[in-house]
Parts: sequence; structure tokens; C-alpha cells
Amino acid sequence: MTLPPLELLLVLGVIGFYLQDSAMLLHYDEIVVVRHGRRWQASVGSSSQIGGRYPYLPDPLQPASPLFRSGWLADPARTRREHWAGFGHYLAALDTFRPACWTLWSLLLIWLPLLLWRSASPTAMLGLALLIYLVVLKIGLRLWRYRRVLELSDRQALSLGFELLCCPPHAINVVRRLCARRGLHGNAIDAARRLLTGAERGGIADAIDGRLAMALDFHDGDARLIAAKQRLELLR
Repeated sequence: MTLPPLELLLVLGVIGFYLQDSAMLLHYDEIVVVRHGRRWQASVGSSSQIGGRYPYLPDPLQPASPLFRSGWLADPARTRREHWAGFGHYLAALDTFRPACWTLWSLLLIWLPLLLWRSASPTAMLGLALLIYLVVLKIGLRLWRYRRVLELSDRQALSLGFELLCCPPHAINVVRRLCARRGLHGNAIDAARRLLTGAERGGIADAIDGRLAMALDFHDGDARLIAAKQRLELLR
């Protein structure tokens, strides 16, 4: 059996690490909200399941887009409310990572395959590796600088920075990783009302309604599901 060239395996490994780190498995009562530019969109993930959860793969061409997951089943009265002014500051801090994320994305997913395909000299490859680690180091320093706004302790900022330095393809996802650490406080329906426009609200309301109907088939009369269905009407 002939193995693929080492260069191809390297490129596939980089892409695989990036996509694997991006992918999410959502519970039936979870949605994701993602910002593209100034517009927010929402999704409940794929219609198919993996191990009882719904896979969701963010747009691989938008590595620096803030993305949060949130559940709609919890009682808003018993959950922590989102502080939207603080959330705005958090998003502003995330935006400072955008240039580094795009630079690293292009270095690893465009320039690395191109240089390997052209059989670049060892000097060129060494220079590319140096650039990659300089960008990852810049991301780590920015994590430390904005650790308070990003709600990270000193230890968490250092740990995340070291982790990204050990695996540069994961560093492309630094914004998504930070969003996953923080999450959205409160109920997903409240978040959707705040962030989404009319058309987006209707679409995610229909998607949640489908999941609710499925859950009610198995747990008819469940008080939490009935309360969630009542809250869902606020999105329509």
C-alpha cells in the first residue's frame, strides 16, 4: 500500500486540526448565535445526530467571527442574566484578535500548502514557521493584555496561550475558544430576541419549535418544555 506524500499528510493534518477544533456537538435544547460583520445569525445544528447530539460546523472561512452557544430550556428566573453592556466590551476585545486570526489562517491554510506544493527551500519553510509562531505569540500576548475583559484569570490566560503555542492550527480558533469559555448568560430565547433581526428570529423560532415538538413526543406534559414553548412565542 502506497502512503500519500508527507507534504499532503501535513496539509491534511493542519486542516483536520482546524476543523476538528471548530466543530461542535449541540444538545437538543441548544442553539448557536454567530456574528458575521454586524449581523447575528443562529442555528440549532444539523438535522442528523452523532451520539444523540447535533453537529455544527462554523464557517471555516470566517475564523474570527464571535460564536456562542446557549440553551433555551433553563428557567430564566433561575439563571444568571446577561449584562449586555459588558457583553459589548467583551465583543470589542474579541475584535482585536481578528487581524491575527486571519493572518494565521492564511499562513497555515494558503501559504503552507502553496510552499509545500512548490517544493520550497528549507529557508522559506523555516521563515514560514517563524512567522506562524510569531503570530501565535502575538495572540498569547493579547490574551494576557485583555485577560480581565475576557474574564480570564492569570492562570487561564497563560494556560490557553501555551496550549495555542503548542498547536498553531487551534490558535486560528482563539475567538471561538474564548466564546466557548464564556458562553452566553441567561436563556437562549432572550439572547435571540436581543441579537437577531425579525427574519432571523422567525427562522430560529421554527427550528426550536421543531426540537420542542420532538421532545414533547417523548416527555408529554413536562413542565419545563411547556414553559419553554410559551417563552418561544416571544420570538414570533
